[in-house]
Amino acid sequence: MWAQSWPVAKPEAKPGSRWWWMGSAVNQEDLKWNMREYSKAGIGALEITPIYGVQGNDNNELEFLSTPWMNALKFVESEGAKDGILIDMNNGTGWPFGGPYVPIEEAAAKLVCTDVNATGKELRKGVDISVKDEKEKPYAKLSRVMAYAADGTVANLTEFADAKGMVTWKKAPKKGQYRIISVYCSRTRQKVKRAAPGGEGYVIDHFDHDAVAHYLQRFEDAFDKSGTPYPHTFFNDSYEVYQANWTPKLFEEFEKRRGYKLEEHLLELLGYKEDAGNKVLVDYRETLGELLLENYVNQWTAWAHKHGAKTRNQGHGSPANLIDIYSAVDIPEIEGFGLSEFGIKGLRTDSGFTRKNDSDISMLKYAASAAHITGKTFASSETFTWLTEHFRTSLSQCKPDIDLMFTCGVNNMYFHGTTYSPRNDAWPGWKFYASIDMSPTNSIWRDAPYLMKYIERCQSFLQMGQPDNDFLVLLPVRDMWAERSGTGPKSLLMMFDIHSMDKKAPDFIKSILEIDREGFDCDYISENFILTTKFNDGMLETAAGTRYHALIIPGSGNMPENVKAHIEELKSQGAKIIYGIDKQQMASAAKPEPMKYQFGLRAIRRKNDSGHHYFIANLSPNDVDARIPLAVGMKDARWFNPLNGEIYKADVTAEGVKMNLRSGESMILQTYDHALTDNRVERKTSLSEAKQLNGKWTLSFVESAPKVAKTFDLPTLTTWETLDDDSVKVTMGTGAYTTYVNLTKDEAKSNWAIDLGDVRESARVYVNDSLIGCAWSVPFVLDCKNQLKAGSNKICIEVTNLPANRIADLDRRGVKWRKFKEINMVGLNYKKGTYADWKPVKSGLNSPVTLYKLK
Repeated sequence: MWAQSWPVAKPEAKPGSRWWWMGSAVNQEDLKWNMREYSKAGIGALEITPIYGVQGNDNNELEFLSTPWMNALKFVESEGAKDGILIDMNNGTGWPFGGPYVPIEEAAAKLVCTDVNATGKELRKGVDISVKDEKEKPYAKLSRVMAYAADGTVANLTEFADAKGMVTWKKAPKKGQYRIISVYCSRTRQKVKRAAPGGEGYVIDHFDHDAVAHYLQRFEDAFDKSGTPYPHTFFNDSYEVYQANWTPKLFEEFEKRRGYKLEEHLLELLGYKEDAGNKVLVDYRETLGELLLENYVNQWTAWAHKHGAKTRNQGHGSPANLIDIYSAVDIPEIEGFGLSEFGIKGLRTDSGFTRKNDSDISMLKYAASAAHITGKTFASSETFTWLTEHFRTSLSQCKPDIDLMFTCGVNNMYFHGTTYSPRNDAWPGWKFYASIDMSPTNSIWRDAPYLMKYIERCQSFLQMGQPDNDFLVLLPVRDMWAERSGTGPKSLLMMFDIHSMDKKAPDFIKSILEIDREGFDCDYISENFILTTKFNDGMLETAAGTRYHALIIPGSGNMPENVKAHIEELKSQGAKIIYGIDKQQMASAAKPEPMKYQFGLRAIRRKNDSGHHYFIANLSPNDVDARIPLAVGMKDARWFNPLNGEIYKADVTAEGVKMNLRSGESMILQTYDHALTDNRVERKTSLSEAKQLNGKWTLSFVESAPKVAKTFDLPTLTTWETLDDDSVKVTMGTGAYTTYVNLTKDEAKSNWAIDLGDVRESARVYVNDSLIGCAWSVPFVLDCKNQLKAGSNKICIEVTNLPANRIADLDRRGVKWRKFKEINMVGLNYKKGTYADWKPVKSGLNSPVTLYKLK
């Protein structure tokens, strides 16, 4: 495709959102209103996740998968077709999968052991091997009793154990000394977290094929009974099944897969005996991962496909090779959790009300890597989880973190999230504690359509063409699996969650960050997918046809012999194999991007039928204005501005492309393998001859709650919470700042830009009553679009603030708006509190406004 215009956007190019249904207390009238508002703002997909309800609203709650609930889903699907919204749903309520129809025999399982030293003489009489923990006794089922002799021999005594918890070995050598380890399969008794009505109950055993099949059958029965169409996509949240380190058939599955009996090596497994490289532990973790992949993810996806639906899954947290888990679904999804620290000029950080993002670029690349190597179109993201404290998130804070995700391969983002709320419910309506609250009751919703359109434009390009990353990097999962913390059953489970990856994979993270710093890009690959990778026409090619310049093997290189042999075969055919992070070898295999390693820009490159296209973001504190060569050849190029949809001719010479990106800016660069003959002009980026707007201003309110009727005369610009008026100090809404500026005839001939400085938090700008745009991200600069004329010019800036001051006022007045069940509303550190002591949050224009000539 020759994208000399914006690509035709797929429905999935629009942002999606998780849609919290509190108590599933929905009705058709309010569903219709909510969906209409979402559609108008630009949301293109809704993922229904039912959770706990609202206090005192029990009579309106719908039981999950009941006929009324399914009818509500059917209604939503019909409305979605009208509104252009794809409908997804969680395969459960809250998280993880589980519910009232999960029997304890199919609930998440864990290993419980007893450890007894005994002589042969004692064994002949009988030794107590029973579980002493009263909490475990009702659930623990004996699986194996193994006797480890001092001479290294092992005896299986399981057949000699009785129901009373005694083992008697009549033929035990009298002088023998034994360590007897008894293995019980118990149950974690973990319940579904944040469950909705009809979703409460035990979490399933994800390693058990039958448990998963029985769980899915409940959904199938509900759809069949109600005649409800299956949704576009079924979703699963991050794997948060805690202590689940066992399953009833683990011993049998281990022997079938690994070729030896795990029960004969319990001392090594539990860390009680030396084991070179922790081989038994690695084999156990590999087996557990295979069971998770086959019995849960593969089965779930096959079930969805049988019904014409797709699967979208967050693989992180799984005790398995993440690439295999992510790759097994239609849409792999990563997660951001917190606010990244970029140091972007002019970006408000709100110190004390944010938490650091636990997903760095090495974490964000898992889902996209899985999509790239398997040829899947979409890599998704749960976006903006706990970006800031409630009611304090601005659109400008959202942009850098979604830009970071885009540069890591995400192209199908979902907000986390929006809560269904009845239209006439008292403000702030129904809220979920961990959500950014991208909803119609949030003041930022007024200008959110500009963010939505930005995302759609970016994703239209990022979903076009094919990935064009430089290297495959073999995920050194065996190095990770070989690490142990402590001894005993609690040391077995290794969950690859985003919050602990820096401890579980520090060397791998360091390798990925170094590849990135050198100006290259990469995708991760697992051993399974390496085995289907070929060497074709000078490049490595995955089974899906995605091509790479070389394979990098970080870490120890520990892998099975068949994987080693295949890599050696690829090497013999001419494939470049790089062991460790070798800058010289990387540079000989592929060309790095100077924009990344020399100028600190972040970027991702994709290829298409007429060349390449880049998404480029300046997430650094420094403005970039330089001519920069590209790593790929080209004849011509065009700039696409995702903020406003404009297309510009690129300044291209033999030395490279002229790039001008201020701190915080992002652009799309499309290259072509042929010269273009359109009439596009170059983007004007240089600012000169400042003209500060120092005249008087008036401030009146377009929207306000509580209502502000007064118009304020301002001798100088100031934010409105400082004004001497009680209502304006706590209002949430949009204030219109108006002034006039005179230009001479010569000045009016120039192209001007308006720099709003520090905006709290977004602003629509009108010049002589014509809208020139919305400044919602840093830098807050807009092209005046030749709307300025000779003589007097009216400048009106409609600034929308955050809801923080209004919610703090509710708390000071004791208004009960925290009315939700279960955890109710907690802060970003998961503690309950009040906002009554919040200092006033700045609202409006917080610095001088300046006109600059563009050239």
